[in-house]
Amino acid sequence: MLKLKQKILDLFAEHGHEKSPEAEANLILFNAYRHRYPIIQKYSEILQGTFTDKFPMTAEIEEEAMKMANQRIKGIPLQHITGNQFFFEHDYIVNSHVLIPRPETEILISNVLDVISKKWPKKPFRFAELGLGSGILSTEILAHYKSALGIASEVSPQAIAMARQNLDHILGPGNWEDRFSILEPADLHIGFEIFGDYKPMDLIISNPPYVSVNDEIEAEVLRHEPHGALFPMVGGSDEGGKENPNFFYENFLFNHSKILKPDGIVFFEIPHERADEIEHEFKNAGFKTNLIPDLTGRSRVLMAQK
Repeated sequence: MLKLKQKILDLFAEHGHEKSPEAEANLILFNAYRHRYPIIQKYSEILQGTFTDKFPMTAEIEEEAMKMANQRIKGIPLQHITGNQFFFEHDYIVNSHVLIPRPETEILISNVLDVISKKWPKKPFRFAELGLGSGILSTEILAHYKSALGIASEVSPQAIAMARQNLDHILGPGNWEDRFSILEPADLHIGFEIFGDYKPMDLIISNPPYVSVNDEIEAEVLRHEPHGALFPMVGGSDEGGKENPNFFYENFLFNHSKILKPDGIVFFEIPHERADEIEHEFKNAGFKTNLIPDLTGRSRVLMAQK
């Protein structure tokens, strides 16, 4: 295995691939071995090399690993190559139709689950998510709290299909439909008003599109991840056709009295560049707010409550 890993690292070095080569080589090996030996489920086994005697290297494993490595040096995201990404406590299925789950979003779900454990540890509560994507946030809530009842909106049919796969994969087929439903807006202009026909929620969560075309964005992200999940709605003719990267935050504030209980809580992932600006708008709307930093110390999550 060590020889194969070095072969991958040499290929990365030859092609100038410097984005976490050691970690990516380990992930490639993990997935190549797991495809051959499905019983292998722990990433730590790759790092410790604890299974190589029981599960020997094969030509098929080496061929698959090098195939993945060659795709990676072409700039294809590793998660699109392997078809999975570990997020928080579960291994999620991903593809090019959904955003790749990111570490900063673990800050969001960690704080959401912490609040749930304090406010509704064993009693039923209702939540809504705008922008379901691959389903990581809603799935984690449903997995941790059997008393949770939720709805989510998602405009992309491909993302909905992926979220359903993950819900089945992690919760089990038939084990979530009675607790969770998915709404499909007619177009990108529909925001939180889609929840207006339902009873107000205890909890609302969202990692909405919030990237501005003026933000610094990795070329790999622009080439391979869905723009609809990155960039918010562009204003119509009455707004001069200008982009509005804060659209979904403003849309929530416009609709919150109809969709959130008076004592309800909302969590948003936010762009650190505009964190103070967004928090100011929530404070002006009468919310008590808390900005939560990511691992780099930059504001990444907004928690708000009336």
